[in-house]
Amino acid sequence: MTEKFYTACENAPEYVSDTAHLFSWCEGNYDFPAPSSLFLDLIGYSEEQLGEDLCRDKKPSLKALEIDLLAKALTEYANRPTDVYEWVEELMNAYNEEEELADA
Repeated sequence: MTEKFYTACENAPEYVSDTAHLFSWCEGNYDFPAPSSLFLDLIGYSEEQLGEDLCRDKKPSLKALEIDLLAKALTEYANRPTDVYEWVEELMNAYNEEEELADA
C-alpha cells in the first residue's frame, strides 16, 4: 500500500478507528485475500464498486486475532454504516489514485 493509505489509516476519525486498524494490520500481515477484503465484501463495497466479491473464489484464513479485528470493524459499520462506508471509499480511492500514478 501507499504512504497516503497509511496516513489515512493513522489519521482516521475515531468512529472508524477499528476499521482503519483492520486495513493497516492486514496490509502488513496478509497477502490477498485478507480479512479486509472480506470486510469489503460483507459491507457490499466490492459488489457495488467492483461488480463482484473479492473473496468469491478464496476466503482469507481467519484465526482468533483476525476474527476480532473483523468483528470490531463490522461493529463500527453496524453503528454508522454510511460514515464507515464513505471513509472506506475515500481510503480505496486514495489507494487507487496512487497505484495509477505508480503504474504511469
